[in-house]
Order: sequence, then C-alpha cells, then structure tokens
Amino acid sequence: MGVPLMVDSFPVDLATRPRGFTRPRRTQSLFRHFSQRHISVFTAVSDLVLIFAASVVAGVFYHLFFLASDTDLHAYAAVGGYSSFIFVLLFNSLGLYRPNALLSAATQIRGIFIAWGVVLLFLTSVFFLLKIGANHSRGATISFGFVGLVLILASHARIGFDLRRAIASGTLAGPRVIVIGEPEELAANSALHLLRAYGTQEVGRFEVSSSTDRSRSHTARDIAIIDSAINAAKNDQAEQVLLALCWVDTRQQDFIERLRALPLPVFLLPDRFVNSILSRASWRASAQTPVEIQRAPLSRRELMVKRVIDLTLAGLALVMLSPLLLITSLAIKLESPGPVIFRQRRRGFNGRVFAIYKFRTMRVLEDGPTIRQAQPNDDRVTSLGHLLRSSSIDELPQLFNVLAGEMSLVGPRPHALAHDDEYSKSIDRYAFRYHVRPGITGWAQIHGFRGPTSDVGLMKKRVQLDLWYINNWSLRLDVRIMLRTCLEVLRPRNAW
Repeated sequence: MGVPLMVDSFPVDLATRPRGFTRPRRTQSLFRHFSQRHISVFTAVSDLVLIFAASVVAGVFYHLFFLASDTDLHAYAAVGGYSSFIFVLLFNSLGLYRPNALLSAATQIRGIFIAWGVVLLFLTSVFFLLKIGANHSRGATISFGFVGLVLILASHARIGFDLRRAIASGTLAGPRVIVIGEPEELAANSALHLLRAYGTQEVGRFEVSSSTDRSRSHTARDIAIIDSAINAAKNDQAEQVLLALCWVDTRQQDFIERLRALPLPVFLLPDRFVNSILSRASWRASAQTPVEIQRAPLSRRELMVKRVIDLTLAGLALVMLSPLLLITSLAIKLESPGPVIFRQRRRGFNGRVFAIYKFRTMRVLEDGPTIRQAQPNDDRVTSLGHLLRSSSIDELPQLFNVLAGEMSLVGPRPHALAHDDEYSKSIDRYAFRYHVRPGITGWAQIHGFRGPTSDVGLMKKRVQLDLWYINNWSLRLDVRIMLRTCLEVLRPRNAW
C-alpha cells in the first residue's frame, strides 16, 4: 500500500492513483473568473479605455502645466477615440490579442511599437492633410504618444504576467479537459502547451501504457485507467476529453468506444510525427488543430435554447395545471394511505443520479436493487392510479424536475437504477441515453413505447429511437414531439 495523499480533503492512494494524474493548485489571479475567449475582449477593451484616457489626460495636463491655458476636451476626446479604435483594429488584425500571443512578451512589445507607431503616423498625416495641426499642440501630441505607449506596455505586461500565473496555477477558466495519453505524447503536451495551443484548462491527466507495449497486463491496466478518467470527467465536470496518442495506435477505437459513455466532445491531438510534418510545411498549415472524433450531442447555443424553452413552458404548465395538481393530490390522499408524491432514483445527464417526482399510483414504494415493472391488472396499482397512469397525469410533478434542471420536457425517458444496471449490460450504446437530459416525453414514447418494457428486445427498440432523437435533435423536432404527445395521451396504449 502506498502512503495516502490528501487532495482537496479526500485521501488518494499513491499506489493506486493513475500515473500522471495531477490536480492543479488554486491561487488568486486576475483571470480566475475568465475563460480564454474573454481574455482577448478584456485586453482590447482595456486598450480602448487607456488610449482614450491618455489622450485626454495628456492634453489637459500639457495645457495646464506648460501653456497655462484651457484646452478643448472634446478635441482630445475625439483624438483618443479615433486612436484607440485604429490601434485595437490593427492589433487585432495582427492576431496579437490571442492568448498565446499575449503570453509572449517579445511579441507584444514588438507589436505594440509597430501598431502605436502606425497610429501616431496616421494622426500626424491627418493633422497635416486637413491643416488642423494648429488646433493641436505638438507638445500635447508628443505627450499623448509617450503616455499612451507607456500605459499600453504596462497594461500588456500585467496581463501577460497574470495570464502566465493563471496558467501555472490552473485557475484560468477555459474549457475543462481530461487528458488521456501515452507517456511520450503526454510529455509533448504539457498543461501549459495545451492552454497556449487550445485554450484548455486541464483538470486531470491519465497516462496509459506506450503504444509499443502490447502485454495483456498493460491492456487491462489501460482499460482501468480509461474508466478512472471517465469517472474523473463526471466528478470534475469536464467539458472535453483530449487524447494524446500516436495516430497509428490500434487502441484508439477501443478507447473511443469506452469514452462514448461520456456526453462530451472527444478530440485527438496531433501526435509528434504529424506536428513535425506540419511545422515544416511550406503552406500555412496549423499543427494545432485537433481532430474531433466525438461531438457533443448539443452545442452551447442549442442547450441554451432548449433550456429557455423548458423553463418557459414548464413554468406556464405548472401555473395552468395547478388546479388539476391540487385536486389530484387531494384525491390520492383520500383514497389510500401514503405520500402523495412518489420519489424514485433515476439516472440523468452524464449518468448523474436524481430523484424523479411522480404522483403515487401504487400501494408500494419500490426503489431498491430489484423493481418489478407494472403489469396489466397489477394489484399494486390503486383504483385512482389506473386513471392517473393511463392519462399520464402521474407524470406532471416532473415539471418540477424540469425547473430544477434535472430533466427536460423532451428527451429519453429515465429508468429506475435497477433497470439501468440490467439493460446497460445487455444493450450496446445504452449509455448514449445519458448524453442529454431525460425527458417527460420523447421520440420513443410517441411511437408507442410508453410505460414498462417487458423484455430486452422491446427495450432495444426504445433505445434505438432514443439514440435517433439524440443524433437528430432540432427545435422543430421537440415541438413535433410535444404536439404528438398530446394526441398520444388520448389513446392510453401500454400505460398500466
């Protein structure tokens, strides 16, 4: 046994901990709440403000202390506005606002001198051509050039320093990634390189055996490490998985198949050979382009749209159906002893367990390792329960699950944990159902797969329909499913 190591208050055994796994230290940084995509915007806005302020301050102070006269603030504000706009436009066109460019002090200094020199040359040319130089003191213009240059250099130096510190401490809020790779490729893809090249925040690193090692013991160890990486991706809320493997490694397909349990995009990083070829190419090829071998089921924009619709429609439905919910609750309480709401553990997005809410329709409250599905004329179902199940009124409390973000209005129906464990062993790609939030209704339900599933064959057909929905999602499809669900409720097939 190894010596336990305390990480984030949890003991980690050094003997069993995957090699190469690291958890970054947390320190304070200017960018601790930033993502990589925001750094460029922050720096550009900072330049706009500083250049504008430099123009106004330099003009005012020069006139007050050297000329002892008042100055036209509007004129210097206009100069500052135009100068800041030109500088930011030029700096951005040179690609110097990219985080990897901000990390290089030499690149920033050279770029600032070039861009600022162009700005001052442009201003001088405009003053001369439009014959307005008499209205702008040469001393004030020179002061503006000097003050603006110093402020920009100081600002970019501070931003570069904080960016490097954020990288070193792991506090930069870029996409959270789990990195899996063989030793040689991981050595070429440090956390700093990944952040510079891809803008990622590494939250876990897992080392599998070298591609040249084909021993059976190492194969079993690699599978165990992949499973550990999957668990870490779930626990650490990773947003992407990066594979640092040799491109001719025959294990790629096996690894990818296991990673399909995650609803995350998976990228294959260019290996050392590909990087060396692209870096010597005469044409402008990027060696920093990962290959997406598994896409996320829904984009950020699609997730946002779906979530807004869920919140809006679920909230309206609860308000409109509140009388029905109240009457149903009273009826259940009066008919039989027991709670009004039945709670049962289900697996949702990314396999996370949550408690689903339903109106109680049975005399039993099963939520254990063995759960018997409802059957026709099941004596466990109450008289009122038959009506609630056939009309799907028993599902209405799941609107609260939707508001809590545990479910969606449309998606694969979640199953009890006992049934999940059973079907995941016998149905390929069953775990794909966890790639989206489970729904109150779904594509399978409007095709007749409501209620319990009596055998594995029927469940396979339901899973196929669920996977089709995940791969073909659209807003129009969700609307179509919700409209057809209203018709499906009127013909209570397979609802016992």
